[in-house]
Amino acid sequence: MWIAYFCGFDGLAILRRLKKQSYNETDKQDESILTDLPECVKTADKAVVTNIKVLTPEEILELKSDSDIVQACTATLNEIVITVLHDNENTILSSLKVEKEMKRPEIVSTVRDKIVTVFDNKRVHHSHDNSLTGKLMNSAENQVLHAGGTDSTLFLVEEKKLKMIKVIPEISLPIEICVDFCVSEISCGKEHALILTNSGDVYSCGGGSRGQLGLGHVETREQPCLVEDLTGVRMKCVGAGGWHSMAISELGDLYVWGWNESGQLGLPCRNISTQSPPAEERHRYQLASPEPADKATGTWFTCVHLENTVSGQCEAHIQRVGPIQVQSEPTILDFGEDVTLVKVAGGARHSAVVTGEGHLLTTGWNDYGQLCHEDVLSRDYFQSVDYFLQHRRTVKGVFCGPWSTIVLCQNYLRREPSGDRNRSVISDHCFCTD
Repeated sequence: MWIAYFCGFDGLAILRRLKKQSYNETDKQDESILTDLPECVKTADKAVVTNIKVLTPEEILELKSDSDIVQACTATLNEIVITVLHDNENTILSSLKVEKEMKRPEIVSTVRDKIVTVFDNKRVHHSHDNSLTGKLMNSAENQVLHAGGTDSTLFLVEEKKLKMIKVIPEISLPIEICVDFCVSEISCGKEHALILTNSGDVYSCGGGSRGQLGLGHVETREQPCLVEDLTGVRMKCVGAGGWHSMAISELGDLYVWGWNESGQLGLPCRNISTQSPPAEERHRYQLASPEPADKATGTWFTCVHLENTVSGQCEAHIQRVGPIQVQSEPTILDFGEDVTLVKVAGGARHSAVVTGEGHLLTTGWNDYGQLCHEDVLSRDYFQSVDYFLQHRRTVKGVFCGPWSTIVLCQNYLRREPSGDRNRSVISDHCFCTD
């Protein structure tokens, strides 16, 4: 059984506007795909706005059959779209109205504050006036394989072509970008794009003011540039946050770069770590800088929030590197020898990864509970999410909106842990920073 959960910002009542919109007649009759949605969703017209902070993961979708697949998921600050594939038909869970003739979006993505959908592999729409397919942006010449958008530009991958469409001040005609590689994935932040090639190389383009391009500087690049520090190691997925970037290698290692103002890279930052932990809470702090300390930066500590976890299996992966604001080149994080990563996603200022064992770890800004830790405490280290361990859920996928997180899980059974295994995992390696 597959279940999707939501955490984070719900100030625009996303959850109470979610509706199942199925165009498979069999599904309409017997409801064989989805179980009943929460009452606040089914009675959206009568529901009242609740807390804008969803701290405890809220179930928004449940699939009854393991053969049903969540094909795509995307979110803006105020909208969500999830498509489910069942017997070659799509069921759409959306906070936007879906026109009945639009039955099969092959791709869902975002550009600026709009949801982008691709139908029949060629017709590109963006949401408008509460409609998922409000306006036609482009009719592609060739099959669209991938799409992703920043605040100003939509990128389309058509077979072996990479095209961009400017969306401000108005929608432009497609502009072809000359590239000599085949694209397997594209992920976009607020100002930049990450492009993963079939050969496992990573290219970046767009704004680089916070080091998010990974090129060792903070300049803008209009054309895709190879992230040379990642060459020699084949990457299998990429994730762009607001102004930060991540990539997972085929070995399951996580590389991060860009802005770390809120700890979204999983590295210590000055807004969270401190040189003077309160004496009465000193036992909750762990060293977050090299030992012996660098004379220029001094000794830093970060507060570890494991005291309220229940599963006994949570870990805090602290990198002892001292405070970092901008990391302009990729660097690898140390999760220990027994942890391999398979999925990554980035929000405006938070990040989430999934391990090969199906555990979710998150880091960064948490004012709306988007880290899924059932609190609003930001972290500058990746920490296991206790909720899914406690409720015996295997995490299979994760998607981030700007201030929210959507987690895709399966039920699973495991032996109860013997004793309290919560622990802080300290990285002893250091690396060069700007």
